[in-house]
Amino acid sequence: MAKIELKGFDVYIRQIEALAQSSEKMCKAVVYPGAAILADKLRAATEALPTISDAEALGNFRSGQVNETLSVSQKAGLLAGFGITSIRRDRKGMIQASVGFDGYNSVKTRHFPNGQPNPEVARSLEKGTSYLKRNRFVEGAVKAAEAEAVAAMQAEADAFIAKKMQENGG
Repeated sequence: MAKIELKGFDVYIRQIEALAQSSEKMCKAVVYPGAAILADKLRAATEALPTISDAEALGNFRSGQVNETLSVSQKAGLLAGFGITSIRRDRKGMIQASVGFDGYNSVKTRHFPNGQPNPEVARSLEKGTSYLKRNRFVEGAVKAAEAEAVAAMQAEADAFIAKKMQENGG
């Protein structure tokens, strides 16, 4: 009967076990670089949005005209409420971070006496409404960031794996 002897196989097994034990840590480390790139692109797209004065936006709304873009206060609210959530595991077990808009702007209305919700303002601009023309600034930012974010996440994963393998006898 033939006998095969694998030298160094125990080191390889130890490396794989260490990598498996730190897989959640690796996933969390990998998510952030991708989210950061998307956040940079989305913030730049938001900053690039044209604006109209608050008075002009209100006048257009009252007269039934469609606004071409956001008011100055709506854009300021989006920028103030922009951010990345902490990295977490969702109900399905996926490790993720969200990039987007939170909070309220300073435009008070009958329906929103504390200010308009920033996520709703962004969604209204992204999809378009009867009073606001569509501007797919979020979709454009996501498409612009996708390849760069995936590459950054891959590089982070490769570096993490190489470091773990080295730490455990490689």
